[in-house]
Amino acid sequence: MKPAFFIARRYLFAKKSHNVINIISLVSAVGVAVGVFALVVALSVYNGLDSLITSLHNTLSPDLKITAVEGKVFDARQFRFDSVRSVAGVEYYSEALEENAALRYRDRQHIATVRGVDGTFLQRSGVATSIVEGEAVVRKGDVDMAIVGKVVAGTLNLRPSFFDLLWIYFPKRGLRLPVINPDEAFRSEYLKPAGIFSIEMESDSRYVFAPIDVVQRLLGYDREVSSVELYLSPNADAGRVKGEVQKILGSDLKVQTRQEQNEVLFRMMQGEKWAIFFILTFVLLVASFNSIGSLTMLIIEKKKDVKILHSLGAQDSLVRRIFISEGVMISLLGCAAGVALGLAACYAQLRFKLIKLSGNFVIDAYPVKVDPVDVALVVVTVMLIGYAAANIPVRYLLRKSRG
Repeated sequence: MKPAFFIARRYLFAKKSHNVINIISLVSAVGVAVGVFALVVALSVYNGLDSLITSLHNTLSPDLKITAVEGKVFDARQFRFDSVRSVAGVEYYSEALEENAALRYRDRQHIATVRGVDGTFLQRSGVATSIVEGEAVVRKGDVDMAIVGKVVAGTLNLRPSFFDLLWIYFPKRGLRLPVINPDEAFRSEYLKPAGIFSIEMESDSRYVFAPIDVVQRLLGYDREVSSVELYLSPNADAGRVKGEVQKILGSDLKVQTRQEQNEVLFRMMQGEKWAIFFILTFVLLVASFNSIGSLTMLIIEKKKDVKILHSLGAQDSLVRRIFISEGVMISLLGCAAGVALGLAACYAQLRFKLIKLSGNFVIDAYPVKVDPVDVALVVVTVMLIGYAAANIPVRYLLRKSRG
């Protein structure tokens, strides 16, 4: 064992002549433990919320989404999508067309986004697993059907078990105003409600899924689509596939990965995570500097020991390492206790769901996900803060005592 660490350990645990030094050291360690505990728990809860929100948004986001650079729609027949389907890693191909529409069910009306989809979308997206009532189909035999978001269904008082039909109204394209007869301004079609889905508030209050050919007919399109969606095999590299697909399609279409489709959301979540980290690190920094008081008093108490060490030939560097090691050990003890308590709290939340969520959520308790990288980052941060908090007073006081 190195002499500096051995002596620092003896100083840390040995009884001092002034009991207040032990109390200040304990308070410093407790402060570090509380700060580390808060960091571990806060980052783990945030990771859980991050994973939950990401998974919910990924339900309707394909691995790759192809849209027009200019305009809302494009004709897929004018591009080399046959070559796109043969790119290694592309497993499923789906077309979609969406537009805002007026809905009418019985005597209620609502504005929503009607998204025309095909069977591949229902098969590969998470809509089928998000059905809370009815079933996930947009066509059964010759009957055209619709899948409605939970909030939209609640606004319309819609139930799949009823026999009433859902009417969809799209404005006619190229219509010249004014229009004397309002019926001439819209194309309409009725659909049989098949199911109600619930993913998250934004999509639940926005979307209605319908057969894509019905939406194309109502909008007056032939084969135009608003997007082409690609679903990749599990081990496919989305970045590589994106590059190959973009090269095939050219510059008139843009290809976006799942993260690029929700770029604002991902940036916001990362920004919030780092904001939480720096705020709690500042609290931890304040708590760590309590060790300055204990180290100051310890150096004053051990002046005789320092002189004896110097008389035995010890260099100033060894004396500095002794007291710096003690400051770091105080931070290390607090860090170990904080990490242990934080991991225990996270496990208890995962196992017993101690803290519940009130309201209408997709989960009933706060989600928690412990990331080893975050824990390692917290430990490294505490060690750096502990070293800085110990190094500053030790250098100053030893220099002054020598002077």
